[in-house]
Amino acid sequence: MLSFKRDQNKRTRTYVEEAFRLIQEKPDVADTMILNSQGNPIKTSMEPNLSIQYAGLFEILRDKVTIGIQKIHPGDELLMLRVRTTSNEIIMVPDGKITALVIQKAQDRFNA
Repeated sequence: MLSFKRDQNKRTRTYVEEAFRLIQEKPDVADTMILNSQGNPIKTSMEPNLSIQYAGLFEILRDKVTIGIQKIHPGDELLMLRVRTTSNEIIMVPDGKITALVIQKAQDRFNA
């Protein structure tokens, strides 16, 4: 997900800040949230109450998808969850001890 060197077992404040900055620089990103291993927002561009609400809802969704994956293909793991609506796209990427949650404007980038 990120283009800088990382240590899978350690997530420092510097790592979180750099991940957040790199995500925010991408085009069409509306909001970004970094969650700790307990699913709590530790860095966000959203209002605090809204970020807690989103974090809780997407943790539930991630857990349900993980259970579904284990039933279909035991041993597989969730690498990324992408949910798209007509106006937004939400991407959740679990990464060791943190999870990045990105909300962006849904746009098709190809010509038919």
